[in-house]
Amino acid sequence: MIERRSVTEPQVPDRVAPAAESGRQAALRYPGPGRLFILWTVVGILSSLRFQFQRPSNPEIGQLGFTLAFIACYYPWIALTPLVFRIEKRFPLGSGNWPLNVGILSIISVPVCLLASPVMVGLFTAVLSAMEPAGTLRGRPNLLSHFPFAEVIFWSSVAGGYFIRTLNQLREQEQKAARLALEKSQLEAGLKQAQLDVLRARLNPHFLFNSLQNISVMTKQDPQTASRMLTRLGDLLRAALRQDSEPESTLRDEIDLTRTYVSMEQMRFGDRLEVKFSVAPEVRMAMVPCFILQPLIENAVIHGLRGVRKTGVIAVTAARAGQDLVLTITDNGIGLPDEDLSKMKIGIGVGSTRERLSTMYPDRHTFTMRRPPEGGTEVRIVVPLRLAEFEEGASPDEQPAVADR
Repeated sequence: MIERRSVTEPQVPDRVAPAAESGRQAALRYPGPGRLFILWTVVGILSSLRFQFQRPSNPEIGQLGFTLAFIACYYPWIALTPLVFRIEKRFPLGSGNWPLNVGILSIISVPVCLLASPVMVGLFTAVLSAMEPAGTLRGRPNLLSHFPFAEVIFWSSVAGGYFIRTLNQLREQEQKAARLALEKSQLEAGLKQAQLDVLRARLNPHFLFNSLQNISVMTKQDPQTASRMLTRLGDLLRAALRQDSEPESTLRDEIDLTRTYVSMEQMRFGDRLEVKFSVAPEVRMAMVPCFILQPLIENAVIHGLRGVRKTGVIAVTAARAGQDLVLTITDNGIGLPDEDLSKMKIGIGVGSTRERLSTMYPDRHTFTMRRPPEGGTEVRIVVPLRLAEFEEGASPDEQPAVADR
């Protein structure tokens, strides 16, 4: 069978996009100002409730005023938290140099907290004065009184940045693993297709050479028959080209393709060659490797029936066995030699068929050749049974049946 695609240019799935994508890291997304506002508001409410039970009772300061003032202490960190996230990213806790980075973060925390403490005290005082004028703190507030409190918030922000960055790294690793798995499957599929192309390219010239050689012999003996054989060969090649290099076709199409080849051989052998087809209706739409039957029938004609004076009979059967499709090709020829079949030298057609089956159905097929008790040769192929999807609007009953002869 002649293929349209060159063997030297197998169709390998495109890997440029995944490779380029894997080289780019997804942007690390930290919480924005809106989420930070909600976060620190919730933290402020929870902290104020805790301190409500610890602070001395003061009738001049109401609960609402104290709570709002306490919440206001956290609001400077809406602007400072993104800065802490960037600092933690620059000196990450999860790296191999984390002891050094902890020391650097400790040093950086001092000026940050020295900046935050006066702002926190100022906001606390301002909100408390606005909400509870009678309870305004007397005297000048200590601007550094919130420094330890700011240190706690600083390190909490550092821990939050480390947590967010770790989650992002885990997500990137999962995405990278998924991309690598997809790329691996694409490479395996491309390699398998390339192997099939090589095997089919080796098989096609072999078949074409044998056919042309037979026609060449017939041109001297019977030019009219040779002319009809050339016509049949053209029909066979056109049918093969319609396969569009797909690795599989339906058994029905494969039978039709094989019938064309058989008709060409019958012109050469006349009544001395008879080929029977027996295909169960439920498997005629089963998917099989393209050009799977022709090499085996050709092998039976060339080797099995060589030197046989009686009518050569080749029987092709297809049936279902559980979840498998069983193809059997038998002939009444000279049969296999008595030597070990595993060491027997086989032809290109049979060898390529075995290799294609191994490539397409690894560990899911069998290929056996044996000499039946009645003589001749039997080739048995077992592959997984997969039925082709019918076209929209069509039904299995509308598919043409395969004749017995």
